[in-house]
Amino acid sequence: MLIRENPPIKFSLSGQEQIIKPNGELWNAPLPVTRKKNAQIKSGKGNSFSITYGDYFEAARTFIEKNYHTVLLKALSCSEQDMRLEHVSEIQVILEKHGQFYHPAKIVVVADDSSFFFVLNVAISQTSIDCAGNEYLTLQKLHAEIPNRFIPLVYGHGKIISKRSDLPIGMFLAQWFEGFHEFHISKDPADGRNKIIVWDHTNGNHFISKECAAEIYRQAAMIMTFFYNIYTFEQIFPWHHAAGDFVVKIKDNKPEVKLITARQYAPLYEADTSDEESDLIYEGLLIFILILSIRMRLDRLDGTGDVVWADNEAVEGTIKGFMDGIHMKGESNMIPCDINNKLINYLLSHSEDQLLELSNIVVNSFNQSAPDILVVNKNLSRHSSELYQAIRKLEI
Repeated sequence: MLIRENPPIKFSLSGQEQIIKPNGELWNAPLPVTRKKNAQIKSGKGNSFSITYGDYFEAARTFIEKNYHTVLLKALSCSEQDMRLEHVSEIQVILEKHGQFYHPAKIVVVADDSSFFFVLNVAISQTSIDCAGNEYLTLQKLHAEIPNRFIPLVYGHGKIISKRSDLPIGMFLAQWFEGFHEFHISKDPADGRNKIIVWDHTNGNHFISKECAAEIYRQAAMIMTFFYNIYTFEQIFPWHHAAGDFVVKIKDNKPEVKLITARQYAPLYEADTSDEESDLIYEGLLIFILILSIRMRLDRLDGTGDVVWADNEAVEGTIKGFMDGIHMKGESNMIPCDINNKLINYLLSHSEDQLLELSNIVVNSFNQSAPDILVVNKNLSRHSSELYQAIRKLEI
């Protein structure tokens, strides 16, 4: 078999077949910071530079080839036991999008008769570089402490200095969830109503039913609850639907949800809950579900537009997912198995007025300058009523 010490690397943009080559028209164009703005990053010398597409792709190449492709081979070893570099005929770096934190690229490794997929999360500002380093460690920690299939595995991270601008570019290689797509609330032109649309660039974007949407919210809430530590109050936070943090794959009208990011894992408040019978455990769980149920309803129209509020199926799905997550934690010996009934009784002991009062306290702890606040306050009273009704359905 032909041995290829450095397999060819090809660069392109998502949805476009054209290969991007050095010194081409796009190569020297500035890389947008987000979906809306262009990047202008100042160097330490006070000069202003734009990170270009060429800088981006060259940094990706350097990272992939560094130390004889060590990180890539580690990723391949997790996908194929006997994979070697000499089996690789081509590596594709496909820039997917320009997000708030990262500019992720889909990495396609073509080897023999198979292809393997990974994601390279690339950060170009110092804030996002710091975020990337912290997220890499967070994902690594969560997989080590809580074996799961909900968040991506990570294989390696680093920082590359751009040759042209002398600016740092951070990145880490992680598992790619093939066939999964972003989803957002969008206005259906057929009836003018807000519904969830799945961004499937292969088969076409499509709206889904309320039942399918409720199942997506259920699974998203289940994932968040599964990672919530009832003793330390540690949880994955922040997260937001508008950032595309959750993705979905729908097969035979059955959705499967993954969480593709975990920027931080820390307690939102501190208290001593070393006693498994402590009321603080249940108080913490109530605060957790209040925050979760509110945030689960927030999105931006089509991902980047105005802040929007999801319909009631989000509440019912969230409560079901919350309880499913608690049940899963019990089955995994992370918490006592008998906590379910105690928790249900505790939730049922709160009136609708009490839930609204507590929800107001929770919302007052949010960043009051965030654009979400106006939408939350506008809908909070009705949300508390819908949350109360959803909890009543848990009654046994």
